[in-house]
Amino acid sequence: MKKLVALLLTLVMVLGMASFVTAEPEKKTVGFYADNVDSYYVAISDVLKALAAADPEVNWEINVVTGTGSAAEQLNAVQNFVQSGYDAIAVIQNNVETTSECIQMAKDANVPYIGMTHSFASAANATDALAFIGYDFVQEGLYAGEDAYKWGAKKVVNIEGVLGQGSAGAQSYGFILGYTNAGADIGDWKDAQEWAAQKNSGMAGGEGLQLYWTSGGWMKDSAKTQMANIITELGPTGFDGVYAQNNPMLEGVIEAMEEAGLDTKDYWIGSGNGREISWNWVREGVTDMDVNQSALLEGEALYQILKAHFAGQEHRKYIHPYFNYYHTDNIEEIWDSLIPFTDVEAYLTKRAAGSIVYDINNTEYFKDVPGFNK
Repeated sequence: MKKLVALLLTLVMVLGMASFVTAEPEKKTVGFYADNVDSYYVAISDVLKALAAADPEVNWEINVVTGTGSAAEQLNAVQNFVQSGYDAIAVIQNNVETTSECIQMAKDANVPYIGMTHSFASAANATDALAFIGYDFVQEGLYAGEDAYKWGAKKVVNIEGVLGQGSAGAQSYGFILGYTNAGADIGDWKDAQEWAAQKNSGMAGGEGLQLYWTSGGWMKDSAKTQMANIITELGPTGFDGVYAQNNPMLEGVIEAMEEAGLDTKDYWIGSGNGREISWNWVREGVTDMDVNQSALLEGEALYQILKAHFAGQEHRKYIHPYFNYYHTDNIEEIWDSLIPFTDVEAYLTKRAAGSIVYDINNTEYFKDVPGFNK
């Protein structure tokens, strides 16, 4: 009898070990929609796939659908994800109104909805989304404004991505705040928010800051044309600074200034994006500052939130990934902690080496806006 009991116990242990060895994580399906073709959006889904593929604790099928910039495509994609029984949906939106419809659709089907990159906070049902992940563009602009103020720039060409677009307007608002927070005179404008919303023509403002507003459409060639025209209109002394809101536009600005015989070192030059090309610009003194805003941190946060949700664990609901604000005085010190913009392989290498902060629960991850990351 004792031998039989021992044999049964041994068999149970062997079977238990075998099931432990052969058990696979439960399969989950994730629908990812991007509003348009954009290297930034591609990087988010690419790093999500890479992190999931390398994690033995998850078994996800990730289906990426890319639109051509229409609201109808976003609505149709989410509808298809819901009807197909996906376990979670992540969306880079076309507009807030459409996102509100999509959130309601997902809620009715009990499918978690995660918004990426562009804020939909103004939607009445925004809190019904499982999470939001996106950078704080006001803070991004604030870093630039504070840097420009310290440099002493008072006549700044402000090249927005698209005049009036949400993220572009937020960066401009933050930039002006960098001056008004320091007590700079902005003329007849009531405050930074009013100026960012209403803008002005020509170079105008107050004694502490004047702005010349234009748009480069987020593109190098368009920004280069705009900058060349502005140099002709204002002359070399008609401005002392340029804020180009992303690096492709900044590249156009640099080319226009160099072709006009201007030395960028004689002006305050700043941007937002923090792509690898900009690291060297700042290091070499071609530009003065930038803000490292890696798309890969958005994908990283999405991976962590999905994993926690599928495991039934609590997680942060609102995520503003951190920025690395770098300038001519700290570029060498901060160099190793700068995050690749869209290079997934380089990101994973730095991640494995522990040279970057990637855990969304690390207080350094949300150092810029601790009150938002809840």
